[in-house]
Amino acid sequence: MEMSGLMGGFYRVSVFVSRLAYINILWVLFTLLGLVIFGFMPATVAMFAVTRKGIRGANDISVFKMFWQTYKKEFVKANLFGVFFVFIGYIIYANFVLLAEQIVWMQIVRYLLLVLTVVYSLTLLMFFPVYVHYDVKPIEKFKVAVLLTLSYPQYIIFMAVSVVAVQYLVMYIPGLIPFFTCSLIAFILTKIANIVFKVVSDRHLQNVTKNEEHVQVY
Repeated sequence: MEMSGLMGGFYRVSVFVSRLAYINILWVLFTLLGLVIFGFMPATVAMFAVTRKGIRGANDISVFKMFWQTYKKEFVKANLFGVFFVFIGYIIYANFVLLAEQIVWMQIVRYLLLVLTVVYSLTLLMFFPVYVHYDVKPIEKFKVAVLLTLSYPQYIIFMAVSVVAVQYLVMYIPGLIPFFTCSLIAFILTKIANIVFKVVSDRHLQNVTKNEEHVQVY
């Protein structure tokens, strides 16, 4: 029987907190399983996949089983994306170093690179929710993440502020780091991303409806 009232609320909060801690521990373990370098990306993808399922109401799934299956399935693709993102980051950094001289045209390019760096960083926040939400080709996942970042900057900025807030929280309460840091960030980013996905879906539905009405008129 489902509990209600104060006890029901306390129970749901307890389940939510314990689930976050469990997912975070799995993320740490599976990241270490891949020797960190090869484990970070697939473990992060798996964490976002499990988080998405929970947010969408699938609380009866086996968290460990889904985490492990996603980790194995996405291991290669996720690591290829990791190499891609590191490469892009290195290129941006290298260009900043090369354009260090105080020459006017170099300063202009540096400002452009700064804008590119901001877009690159914000795209990373949207990338993982997009990766586990859209069943499209790998390159399309990246394109969608970039397009959503540019199209809905207000939500992406909210994501960035939330990540910073979590970082400040764990700085003041270091004991939270091994249990909640990454899973809490994944939860917040997924919740915000779901709002964006719904907005996109609603707009697409409106466009389809308008097109159908247009066809009927003619």
